[in-house]
Amino acid sequence: MTGPVRMHVGDAVVARVAARHAREVPGVVALRADLAQALLGIAGAVLGQDRSWLPADGVTATVHGGDADVRVTIVTRLGHNCRDLAQAVQREVAAGVRAYTGLDALVTVTVADVLLD
Repeated sequence: MTGPVRMHVGDAVVARVAARHAREVPGVVALRADLAQALLGIAGAVLGQDRSWLPADGVTATVHGGDADVRVTIVTRLGHNCRDLAQAVQREVAAGVRAYTGLDALVTVTVADVLLD
């Protein structure tokens, strides 16, 4: 007889799932890397290192037991209501993370830029 399964979903897995679902929300033009992600990307490029281990640009996630804290930074276009868009991203990301990982996600969305064209 086997015991209960112990599982841990990594931060990078949650970040990639969240990024995929955030990009699918109408009105999201792009995800924007935060300063730490940008610096790691530059350092990796200079040193010739593989970036595949980095979380998805524009998304960071931290897993604590059965919950995940997810931070998403988005860019939109003029004409989209930022509050409505942020709420839609929260809903989609939380649902996607739950469906793929079984974790409950607290999603914080930052609208970093609005394209005027």
